[in-house]
Amino acid sequence: MGENDHRSHAAVKRRSVSVLMGAAVVAAFSCADPAGKLPDYGRVPHFAMTDSQGRSFDSNRLAGRVWAVDFIYTSCPGPCPRMTSEMHRVEQQVKDDADVVLISISVDPEHDSPPVLNDFAHKFGGPANNWYFLAGTPATVHLLAHDTFKVGDVISNMDHSTKFMLVDKHGNLRGYYSSEEADGIASLVRDIAALRRQKS
Repeated sequence: MGENDHRSHAAVKRRSVSVLMGAAVVAAFSCADPAGKLPDYGRVPHFAMTDSQGRSFDSNRLAGRVWAVDFIYTSCPGPCPRMTSEMHRVEQQVKDDADVVLISISVDPEHDSPPVLNDFAHKFGGPANNWYFLAGTPATVHLLAHDTFKVGDVISNMDHSTKFMLVDKHGNLRGYYSSEEADGIASLVRDIAALRRQKS
């Protein structure tokens, strides 16, 4: 093998090693940052509502925290009690995490006054330090349910999804989770943990 061949062979080996090292770094980063694999559906707008104890709730308090949200109403005959029971399961798993918040928003703001919401919440272990039941104006609820999370419509007709949604520390919507499938809650709790660990 000539000198030129040696140099060419060495250059190929260096490039191969460089490519392999780059791939290893990407793989390591991917494993170290599972939150990076989650989709990003865009930013949740600022909102102000009232909680089930009659206190003002401003979404600014969610800054820097991971939060999960669902849409329910207290006179719902079937899905909402089950969804709220499932949200309670989540609450039990994250209750010691000060940087995690759970929110249940009523899609029936005309009926679900704070006292009505509070009675409903108490049937399912809420409200809690990190679990809020919220009501707002029809316009605010519609902005969130229909325009932002795209899971319901309270202006034309009272309708909502049975999914839970997950929002990261920066206020970006990062995932949808079934409250009806066996692995839905497990996936939600896993991704909550991933977003909590995310550095940026």
